[in-house]
Amino acid sequence: MIEKLKENKKAIVILILLLITVCVGISYALWTVTLSQQSENKIATSCLNIEILKESEEIVLENAFPITDEEGMKSTPYTFTIRNTCDTFIDYEVSLAVSNATTLNSKYVAVVLDYNEIKTLDTYESTTIDGYKEGRILQKGSLSQGDEVTYNLRLWLDEEVTTNDPVFNTKFQGKIHITATIGSYNPVEQGFTKLADAILVNEYQSTDVESAKTKIKSKQTPDFSKTAPIIDWEESHASTETTVTSTMPHPDLVGNGESYTSKLTTTNILPTIGTGYEFNKETGKYTLTNYQNLDPTTLDYSNDYYYCTSGFNTNVSDVITSYGNYKDCATIYKITGATKSEGTTIGSGGTNIKTQIYQMTAYPYTQTEKENDKSDKGLYIMEDDYGDSYYYRGSVSNNYVKFAGYYWRIVRINGDGSIRLLYAGETPDATGNALNMKLTDSSLGYTNKTTSPFNSIRTNPGYVGYMYGTILNSSYEETNANENDSEIKKYLDSWYKQNILDKGLSEYIADPGFCNDRSLSTRSNNGDGVQTTDKNTYYAGYTRYYETHNPILTCPNEENDLFTTSTSSVGNKALTYPIGLITVDELMLGGLANGYLNRLSYTYSSSTYWTMSPIDYDVARSSAIVFGFYSGGYANTGWVIESYGVRGVINLKPDVEISGGIGTANDPFVLSVN
Repeated sequence: MIEKLKENKKAIVILILLLITVCVGISYALWTVTLSQQSENKIATSCLNIEILKESEEIVLENAFPITDEEGMKSTPYTFTIRNTCDTFIDYEVSLAVSNATTLNSKYVAVVLDYNEIKTLDTYESTTIDGYKEGRILQKGSLSQGDEVTYNLRLWLDEEVTTNDPVFNTKFQGKIHITATIGSYNPVEQGFTKLADAILVNEYQSTDVESAKTKIKSKQTPDFSKTAPIIDWEESHASTETTVTSTMPHPDLVGNGESYTSKLTTTNILPTIGTGYEFNKETGKYTLTNYQNLDPTTLDYSNDYYYCTSGFNTNVSDVITSYGNYKDCATIYKITGATKSEGTTIGSGGTNIKTQIYQMTAYPYTQTEKENDKSDKGLYIMEDDYGDSYYYRGSVSNNYVKFAGYYWRIVRINGDGSIRLLYAGETPDATGNALNMKLTDSSLGYTNKTTSPFNSIRTNPGYVGYMYGTILNSSYEETNANENDSEIKKYLDSWYKQNILDKGLSEYIADPGFCNDRSLSTRSNNGDGVQTTDKNTYYAGYTRYYETHNPILTCPNEENDLFTTSTSSVGNKALTYPIGLITVDELMLGGLANGYLNRLSYTYSSSTYWTMSPIDYDVARSSAIVFGFYSGGYANTGWVIESYGVRGVINLKPDVEISGGIGTANDPFVLSVN
């Protein structure tokens, strides 16, 4: 049994500074002069304290029998969080203290902290803990002021145990034991001045890079069909009303004989409203029940009614298609009243479309994180186009870099040793629009702009491209030729010039490329990436995210879709500057999974932002669609003409050096720049 932690062993260091008193006397008959120091002598003690919070129930193994590692990893963990509550940098050790009452040999107990290597307890580093039979060090780490880290411990009877082993009628008892001392670990002070090396050794406070790589490689392969961290959600009902607007086609359009209104009925022009709902605490999403297309201004609100979203789309010929969402809703609304008014909307083809605007007064139903399993986090390994890439996953807090006056989150160390960074704002605690790159450029008409469309036109598959070619009557190769800049590329190029090139920092930037994967999905009856009137075209990223849950870091069509500059030896060499966007595959590696919400992954932003990964071309809506990371906590479809946040991605050279830091928000890695 693992008992809850009651006490922490602390080592407190008293820092003493003695300033020698200087007193010089000069005596004459008529006067005396005395000199003394201006400052006072000081003896100062430094605060040293940590909190243990979010403790779960203890692990109890009664009548245990050997199980496989796979079964063991599915067991409920003992979860605890360590927080540094002082302004002192601390080092800590997490150990398992084995009680004197234990009679089960440690070599039969399988132990894993988070998703690290599964080992028997006797193979962990030994330590002495007063009053305990045995101590084993599970993890070492460091925390800056206010930082915290969560761990998940699992134990079980090892699968290699046989009936011949002396395990029967034995017991195991122990508890987590944490030792905190004034911090001393720092990659630079340990001699690791290259950023890539510091990232690796910092994961386990290793003494050399190769042992760090070995530990990372020994981790288990994550389950990409689930989020990281795994989250249990609970409903969150707002107490303040808000106004929700639904714009639908006007009733006068039904049966008016126009071709663009041919799909409208007296029913589908009304919002989709349910009389109940269901909440999934695993995915964090709502589903309306008993839903119908209803006029909300005619309802009796002494009864309950709920709403998600409704509206309509038009294709290039302005053919109207209504929609009403009733499932997988990140937010639903309990309606308390409604009004309606008339309006007009200009369709894609320029037609003035008469509309009915419903404004509903409602209480939002969202969700909050109730509990979470953060064991699936940290550095993992996967092959990219160059070799072994070490990527961050989950709710990590040690992947911050300060460069060019901005904060960045480390996405991964690329296979060529360069370091991929995701823009994270001007302050370490930036959220929402503050996480987006701010741009002022008169040539683009931008003043303190933080959002951009991916492309200004949506009506051809070619517009899913970071660059695109000849749009009409073209082959796949001509459509996807890299001849014209997308709107978001213009935005990123301008930002790079102002903030990297003009500041003389381009010498630190690498060029391994950015994958705008326009390879086609292998799903049946797929379009060809050119035609716009027959079949939808789905791209390979759609399949990997929505269907197979199989992210990759290679670029399938490297020659055309791996965007690099003219100085690169690989890729399409079409870029002006080496800047791009994160891919949906990198979001999946970072912790996103289709069908689930995740607002705890380090990639999350409360402002929706663009990725570089195409989803599909939708024939009915005449729309090129690219993945966006939505503020609700999931990746989803985004028409390329929508304005989303811009969080650019750059790569630092493999040999860039740091002057300090441990990668936390309060103590980021800081680059040594001239």
